[in-house]
Amino acid sequence: MKLREFYDSAIKKAIKEDPRPKGAVEDDLKEAGRVYKKLKGIEKTAFDQEKLKYPYADSRILFGLDKREIKTVLVGIDIDVQEILLADRLSEKGTKIDLVLSHHPSGRAFAQLDEVMSLQCGIWESHGFSEKIAKNVMRGRKDEVRRSVISRNHMRAVDAAILLNIPFMCLHTAADNCVATYLQKIFNKQKPRRLKDILNILRRVPEYRYAMKTTGVAPHILVGKEKDEAGKVFVDMTGGTNPPDGVYSRFSQSGIGTIVGMHVNESGHKAAKKEFLNYVIAGHMASDMLGMNLLLDAVNNKNNLNIITCSGFKRMKR
Repeated sequence: MKLREFYDSAIKKAIKEDPRPKGAVEDDLKEAGRVYKKLKGIEKTAFDQEKLKYPYADSRILFGLDKREIKTVLVGIDIDVQEILLADRLSEKGTKIDLVLSHHPSGRAFAQLDEVMSLQCGIWESHGFSEKIAKNVMRGRKDEVRRSVISRNHMRAVDAAILLNIPFMCLHTAADNCVATYLQKIFNKQKPRRLKDILNILRRVPEYRYAMKTTGVAPHILVGKEKDEAGKVFVDMTGGTNPPDGVYSRFSQSGIGTIVGMHVNESGHKAAKKEFLNYVIAGHMASDMLGMNLLLDAVNNKNNLNIITCSGFKRMKR
């Protein structure tokens, strides 16, 4: 499999699992085209032209030639310089690594993290939010994430991959789409009545069971009690990072009873509790693992790739 073929297959799967209404991805690509067309000079030269074809700015080929043959992939939830060095060491010892694949973004994909947050607005609109309200609620949070990300050393791991000539890719929202849609379909079908039923459903998923056995991090109720009515369940696991605190009042008004998320910050926890929303934490690393496994199932459906795992990732096929 060629490097670009790998990436194209992953993004194709991500688009298929995008939880927004049909047409949202095409709208994003058209908007990127309109923006690019208006740019001039250095702004046009510096524009990420991958946005014209690939809708998730935090999922990118960070280094490597499109036609590079990929046979063995080192996959981890987080990839930094130490994992790049690990890939080089493995190659020296006889296991040649053709691609290092990270879930969490690095390089330009990390610098662009705030751009994928608009995806959340599209999901909210499908739950009854007006477009205007969704964008206004999100605006401040996007700026906050942008400020927190902009000061980071984005290219640290990418530069290591370049020096060692190891292809490097990250698939963040691409994988998060998969886990969000996968779990939402399960809850929609099984219609859990109480919060304990949600926990039982999550605990039957191999990745969450694995996390419970290896790290002790189990799906748990953050807000609510096991006997509480679940109501309408909303899986909030894609779109870059946690939503703004102001969205929780809108969630409760739209009829959502329970949010199932990977994680939530302290202020979000307080906001959900204030709005009498139930909140179930599925687990961050386990959810990321699930999303990456679903993505790899689609990309490697012929099982022609050798997957080696590291950095919190465990391969589980379906």
